[in-house]
Amino acid sequence: MDQIEQIVSGLMMPIKKEVNDAYYYGRHPEKSRKVLSNLEDELAKKFKEQYELGWKAGEQATLKKLLKGLGGHK
Repeated sequence: MDQIEQIVSGLMMPIKKEVNDAYYYGRHPEKSRKVLSNLEDELAKKFKEQYELGWKAGEQATLKKLLKGLGGHK
């Protein structure tokens, strides 16, 4: 499990607790767990995409600063 998946898992903990409570009180936990699992996977995927976009933007900004400092693009 990578760091992003760990973050998402941590964010999902309160929701998972609610599902477990629903199971205790008999409110169709199978469907809820499946939805939660899919939600957690999708959320981790979106976080990864946003992280990669931010990383690329940061690299480009750093490159622009370096080129500007070297007398390149102004």
